[in-house]
Amino acid sequence: MSTPLLELDHVTKRFGRVVIAEDLSFSVGAADTVGIVGPNGAGKTSLFGLISGDLAPGAGQVRFAGRNVTRLDSSARCRLGIGRTYQVPRPFTDMTVFENVLVAAQQGGGLRRKASYAAAARALGMTGMAGEANVPAGRLGLLARKRLEIARALATGPQLLLLDEVAGGLTDPEVTVLVEIIRGINAEGVAVIWIEHVVRALTSLVDRMTCLYGGEFIGDGTPAQVLATPRVREVYLGSEIVDASTIEAVLEEGEGGR
Repeated sequence: MSTPLLELDHVTKRFGRVVIAEDLSFSVGAADTVGIVGPNGAGKTSLFGLISGDLAPGAGQVRFAGRNVTRLDSSARCRLGIGRTYQVPRPFTDMTVFENVLVAAQQGGGLRRKASYAAAARALGMTGMAGEANVPAGRLGLLARKRLEIARALATGPQLLLLDEVAGGLTDPEVTVLVEIIRGINAEGVAVIWIEHVVRALTSLVDRMTCLYGGEFIGDGTPAQVLATPRVREVYLGSEIVDASTIEAVLEEGEGGR
């Protein structure tokens, strides 16, 4: 069996009495697609912080590409190949789209001169933003800002891309556009871990889903397996209001989109 790209080995993180991660073990292979669901406050974004280096675990190890990166900060992990987006895009509004992505390539990816320009151009092309390269980021609509957020992460040259609720606030047609962009990124060999409340978006893309609740994984498997788990339905979907037919409709739509 090949070495996983990412491994969390019995990772624990607490803020006082608040449990962010409780003895979590988790692995992702190269070019995998993994969706993470869970109720608000479940610790999903904090999990990304533990993976990306924004947060240091209290116990356990984080390994990436076979290397122990537990004590490396987010800058070092980014240069090793972990890129991420944030829930609320915060581009440099007075800079152009291209300049935003170029900064990511240079400061996040550590690239210089022609290499940084090439990385920025490629990221814009993969996200469909090349035509808006010279537009000030402050003029972009929500979908374009989401695409720019992904382009900035791509410009760092990730092997693993962490997506944090990038579909939030978008219309159904806009979500479809975004899913196709992410599908294309994954087809280039980039592993994707995607936190998302728009479940239909996840089920149209990911091969594996996990549900995080109270700092623990309470479901892990295919989307069908996880969404059918009684505990997941109770704490996330809401067993009182989401019946089996609703879950089946979500899964049918998702499977049809692959």
